[in-house]
Amino acid sequence: MATNAWEQLVGEVAAAVSLPSAWRAVFEAVPRARFVPEDVFVPEPGGGRRYRRVNRSTAPQEWDELVCAKGQVITQLSSSTFDGAPVPSSSSSAPEAVASMLALLDCSPGARVLDLGSGTGWTAALLAAYGALVVTIEADPDLAQKVRANLGGCRPPVTMLCADATRGHAQGAPYDALHCAFSVRHIPGTWVGQVRPGGRIVVPFGSLFSNTGLLRLTVRANGEEAEGHFVGGVAFMWERGQRPAWSEAAADAPELSAAAGDPRAVLATGAARWAIGLQVPGVTWDPVPAGGDRLLRLWCTDGSWATVAVDAWSTADAVAQCGPRRLWDEVCAAWTWWDGHGRPARTRFGVSADRSGTCRIWLDSPLTPVPRRELVTRRPPDGPEPE
Repeated sequence: MATNAWEQLVGEVAAAVSLPSAWRAVFEAVPRARFVPEDVFVPEPGGGRRYRRVNRSTAPQEWDELVCAKGQVITQLSSSTFDGAPVPSSSSSAPEAVASMLALLDCSPGARVLDLGSGTGWTAALLAAYGALVVTIEADPDLAQKVRANLGGCRPPVTMLCADATRGHAQGAPYDALHCAFSVRHIPGTWVGQVRPGGRIVVPFGSLFSNTGLLRLTVRANGEEAEGHFVGGVAFMWERGQRPAWSEAAADAPELSAAAGDPRAVLATGAARWAIGLQVPGVTWDPVPAGGDRLLRLWCTDGSWATVAVDAWSTADAVAQCGPRRLWDEVCAAWTWWDGHGRPARTRFGVSADRSGTCRIWLDSPLTPVPRRELVTRRPPDGPEPE
């Protein structure tokens, strides 16, 4: 890989996230090319989920350009359990996201860090080069074997485990910081219990409706609860056990009605979609196609579904809703709550999580809870994986 290209990228990342000089030196000394495998995958343009393989030996220039770029690099594909189509199952995260998260950990050399979702091992290597004492966990046995080889020369040595990352590693607790490289929809109580009071948890957290925000929690003095705000937006793959598991679509006759408002206005902004997603866990939606039937589609993990005729939303039969939940009504109520609170940005929201696994979402402070349906997380990953 061209050294100059990597150093230029690190400079851009350092400026974008105000990366401390010590961390910038670590990024320059530990380029991600050392950890990215020979084969990476690039999404093909157009419809469908299709990927093109790029091999380091046969296409070295393109491979280098991908590794030196700002985006994530897809390093593994798996078959969707929903339709058999290929879906990314591991990647080397975008350097700017990695840098932001490491800066938010705010750890010192010698700190004990639990790194969850090893991926290629690059983040664990960065932490070790910074002087942290790292335990990294990867659930995929094949990836774990590769990571173990990638981290063999780290000093101080990295402890590499193949295990369920949501359970952490109690034998190494308490940790000064916990770094998570996958998205979650709830915070496991074990994480809170394994980080010392005053320690940090940095994790992508979100919903099926609007992907994830970057969340920084601090464990309170009693060691029983962690609390903190969202600090921005990120996009990571879901934790394997928190991928959506879709029930069969409800087959009853749908209820028909007019829409309470224009769906284009309800879903117009990222801030609105983010706030809606926090309130309607288990619900996702399809963007309205430019042509075709012009239907907004929503569906839920319990089999509920809804459609809205976007160009005729005020007509008496524009909305069809079926199943245990009335999804469009819920989305509209969530938008109304967000609008009524002054249309707050993502960074005004926060989370409190405790050792029992209870997770509460709030606006500005825990005194203003966000209305939210109870979400029952099913661990078997027998649904369509998000792209």
